[in-house]
Amino acid sequence: MDIETARKLCKLNTEFYREHAESFSSSRQSPWPGMEKCLAIIDEGLPYLESELRVLDLACGNLRFESLLRNTLPQAGIHYYAVDNCDDLLPQKSAAIFQNLDILDVLLNGQDLNEKLLAPPCELAVSFGFMHHIPSKEYREKILESLIKQVTPDGHIVVTFWQFLKDISLKTKALETHERALAELGLEELDENDFILDWDKLPNTYRYCHNYSDDEIHELAETIAGKANLVSRFISDGRTNTLNTYLVLKKSVSP
Repeated sequence: MDIETARKLCKLNTEFYREHAESFSSSRQSPWPGMEKCLAIIDEGLPYLESELRVLDLACGNLRFESLLRNTLPQAGIHYYAVDNCDDLLPQKSAAIFQNLDILDVLLNGQDLNEKLLAPPCELAVSFGFMHHIPSKEYREKILESLIKQVTPDGHIVVTFWQFLKDISLKTKALETHERALAELGLEELDENDFILDWDKLPNTYRYCHNYSDDEIHELAETIAGKANLVSRFISDGRTNTLNTYLVLKKSVSP
């Protein structure tokens, strides 16, 4: 994918979330079941869960994971660093330290994301529901690398990959919407598994999403070999409990 197309897709998503923050957030109030499973998986490997815990939430949305974490670990001293470029998604009350940053704009401009982040090294770095908005394999790899760089030695990283084509109704809807949206937006055909999806059947309301194949997820995991070890890979969420693949990683410590 050329960089100009990537910029158009990122701009499309930025405008979507700013214009529809309220309706989107209202549909995302409860934590995903997979988020809860992640906490159970990393509990043994993060002794910090009982004391001080610094967390980076990249593309934090409405901070569902922060709420889950604080409710699950009321005894922990949690320092939560949240990053997004849409303030309107944030809840009115939150103890998170928020940074407004256009993550993809940083990468598209060839800048170092970690240098732009105000968060310190963290024991846990997460990114839920964001990888499907990243155009091209190059930037997906950079996001994973940035998350790994941002955690302390032996720190954990959690990312999700949306696989909406596994749901027949979502697949049918995506195929119907995509071609129409390309014509309306004046876009050429995108990369394989890239789609333009609508929202609430509203006219001229679109966002860019990438459907991940199992092979793509495996290949991305391979790119960070030596930097992070795979702790767990599992499928969860959605009506069919198959719509998100989770990777739970642990940062490799150099000898």
